[in-house]
Amino acid sequence: TKKQTKTDWSILGDWRVWALTIAYAMCFGMEITFDNVASLHFVDSFHLTQSTAGFLAGIFGFMNLFARALGGIVSDKVGGKFGMRGKGLLLAGVLLLEGVGIILFAQAGSLLVAIICMLSFALFLKMSNGATYGIVPFVNSKNVGMVSGIVGAGGNLGGMLFGFLFKSQSITYVQAFTYIGYLVIAVAVVV
Repeated sequence: TKKQTKTDWSILGDWRVWALTIAYAMCFGMEITFDNVASLHFVDSFHLTQSTAGFLAGIFGFMNLFARALGGIVSDKVGGKFGMRGKGLLLAGVLLLEGVGIILFAQAGSLLVAIICMLSFALFLKMSNGATYGIVPFVNSKNVGMVSGIVGAGGNLGGMLFGFLFKSQSITYVQAFTYIGYLVIAVAVVV
């Protein structure tokens, strides 16, 4: 016999799902955005060639090879020792460090400082991705797929909304990065 089940829409009323969604908007959304604008920022701010700027922006993406997994691994270790509260505090902490790193990157006066800040905030941003999904399966064990889908959509929504800042004619890239950094810090406090 085939068992029919209804979709459990009650997860839409769970604040934890939405907290993780906005957290993922701040980390994966920023990742998508940075992938699109980093090279242009390096060209405009530091007068690099397109190929050099593209190489430096590519280092940001290269961090995915280990930093996202590192966020998940650390989340699991923290969860084993301090439970879900520990996982939540870890996520808040890496988001906070990501936000500070973005602001420092935006204000960097030299290429070397900008690269160091980019690598720092990239580490915390990508760890935030992993730490977010270190929590997702535990929010609602009967609806992991729905929770995962909603949280994942937050990343795409964040990327789209952040992209509008960089399309604006009235603010600079430096201002856009700074605003995003403060927004990420605010979400870290909420988380």
